Amino acid sequence: MEFMADMLGGADAGKPSVFELVAQHKMAELLEPAVRHITAVYAHRYPRYLVRVLNWHEEVFAALMVAVERHYLRRYGASFAEHFYGAKRVRTRRIGGSGSLTRGDQWASVALLVGVPLVKSRLDQCYDRISGGDAARLLGGAFAQPDDAGAGAGAGADSGGATRLQRLRASAKHAFRRLYPHANFAYHAAAALYYVAYMFDRTRYSSPALHVLGLQLRRLSAADHRAMDARAATAPGGSLLRLLRIGAGGALDVLKTALPLAIFFYRFLEWWHRSDFHRRAQQPPMPPPPKPLPPHPDGVAVPGDQALCPLCCSPRTNPAMAPTGYVFCYPCIHRHSPPPAPAR
Repeated sequence: MEFMADMLGGADAGKPSVFELVAQHKMAELLEPAVRHITAVYAHRYPRYLVRVLNWHEEVFAALMVAVERHYLRRYGASFAEHFYGAKRVRTRRIGGSGSLTRGDQWASVALLVGVPLVKSRLDQCYDRISGGDAARLLGGAFAQPDDAGAGAGAGADSGGATRLQRLRASAKHAFRRLYPHANFAYHAAAALYYVAYMFDRTRYSSPALHVLGLQLRRLSAADHRAMDARAATAPGGSLLRLLRIGAGGALDVLKTALPLAIFFYRFLEWWHRSDFHRRAQQPPMPPPPKPLPPHPDGVAVPGDQALCPLCCSPRTNPAMAPTGYVFCYPCIHRHSPPPAPAR
């Protein structure tokens, strides 16, 4: 991995590779579904406390990520995923010779890190609801919501305001359904173009958001680690304030280990529920076979040598097995079998 990183990083050893950037992006995308899955599992056990949290999961998760991202940007100069992969954010226009983030840079980064994915998710949900979702993409527009362009056309003069409002809403829905796919394509195309330009050293910015903020990603050096340890050891204020800040910071720092473990747990559960092991574990145990029936007193004794035919007590010729499992000579079993019933 380091060989590939150095190969794509070129002569600049502090420049993160595209592999690291993609890993950061994928990790940030996996946090929300992993936390949602864990919340849903525990909501079945404690519905009184967690059902409301699950219903407003995206908003609650965004509020938590605001606190997490703000802490990591203030303390480490990077988002949670960026710090996990050993990167930091640096201003391209240095202030006083320093590339450290200002308070405005930190809050702007939090807004783009948390606000843009939340708004994007809401827009995707709105488009799926209006366009009909997967059913409309597979089976046509019959599943899409109607525009209601003609709603209220026959209403009286008293409902004229409501009719105009309905037509305005219908026009907005129609425009959103037509334009949002193009906007979504432009959003993802811009991110892909920045990745390609960054890979070939055409730009210092790995994403459009960093370009807007005027920030670039750099790898953490040994001096950066020493500076972070020194800042963590010297918290300003009295002893109580220092203990509170150290405790809160330590609790948020634990997320560096807890959240990746949550992602691994989420992926493991996803694999388990799709595997054959889960289906086998859910099946009831196979019942034991019934006890063999005792031999009939008027029946033919079975010879001790299993290679002999039970009827003629000679080696089998043209062996044939009956439905009961016994093997006979075909001529013997044919002679002792009842004739077939006549066809009707």
